[in-house]
Amino acid sequence: MEEKQKIRLLSRLASFERDGDVNLEDCIYMASTPKGKVPILKVMQTTMCDKNCLYCTFRRDRDETPRLYISPDQLARSFMELYRRGRVKGLFLSSGIFGHPEFTMEKMIDTVKILREKYHFNGYVHLKIMPGVSLQTVEEAVKVADRVSINIETSKEERLKRIAKGKSILQDILPKIEAVDKLIREYKGKSQITQMMVGVDGEKDEEILKVVSFLHRKYRLSRIYFSAFFPIKGTPLENKQPENPLREHRLYQAEFLIKDYGFSLEDFSKVFVDGNLPLNTDPKEAWALTNRELFPVEINKADYHLLLRVPGIGKRSAEEIISRRKVKRLSSLEDLKGIRNLKKILKYITIDGRYYGKGL
Repeated sequence: MEEKQKIRLLSRLASFERDGDVNLEDCIYMASTPKGKVPILKVMQTTMCDKNCLYCTFRRDRDETPRLYISPDQLARSFMELYRRGRVKGLFLSSGIFGHPEFTMEKMIDTVKILREKYHFNGYVHLKIMPGVSLQTVEEAVKVADRVSINIETSKEERLKRIAKGKSILQDILPKIEAVDKLIREYKGKSQITQMMVGVDGEKDEEILKVVSFLHRKYRLSRIYFSAFFPIKGTPLENKQPENPLREHRLYQAEFLIKDYGFSLEDFSKVFVDGNLPLNTDPKEAWALTNRELFPVEINKADYHLLLRVPGIGKRSAEEIISRRKVKRLSSLEDLKGIRNLKKILKYITIDGRYYGKGL
């Protein structure tokens, strides 16, 4: 198989990890990075894997998966061809685990070192850290990459042992996340993320958000990605029902509220229905509807943090409202003209004592 064909297939296969918008024709992904949306090549070093995770396309016993490997020199050269043509600005590099995790990670780090040292590429690189590697190897990955990630996968140790035998949250994944957190404090602009599956082992949103809250509080993760389960032919879970993608979306919304809007896990205690977020309402509005006694709030008096609790008001809108209040007292609908989601906001506020909504 020619090098370009191999890269193309490895990139297509990487789409199964699904944390960005994929253009299958060009194998380029628009990824969220600390520098905004960036076109990246998302690719695997190899699709060979010794692990046998129940849900994974690349599990050892799945015969349908094409098994390919590309060397660090080949991958770096192919990436630079795309970079020089202006097609990509960054690289996301993942891999199956073949042989030993240290060997796999060594090849991935070698790829990035070739980019940095031979081709003098100083752009964005995201490296997936393989479970089971040493802390020394983690440090090497942090040195060469802008962002690293090791997937926690699920909410409890016993769940991970059921679906991914040989992996451990407590003995391996969390210690690695902690090590990365300590390392990136020494660098400017480096970050780490993780990913959790949704709906693979009966876990509830309450369980997931408990982990989310803990990870943000203790390890300062930039993002936590969610991946709604979908069955893959040739795996033990091929007949399991796919998870509703809307559930994934609601978890993203709740994660943003926890990370950026000052919400706590306790804030969702009255929102959960049988341990899950409601699918028909976004989490912030669901919280507001279970705390009706707090609304409506007076738009002239609410501080920044309270404004962020109002459904429909995001950070930019809160800042804009406060900026307008410094000029004059807000006294009519005209004074909020141009504020996004105003129809929704009016349900939860008063303007100079007057209510313009249609009732809570």
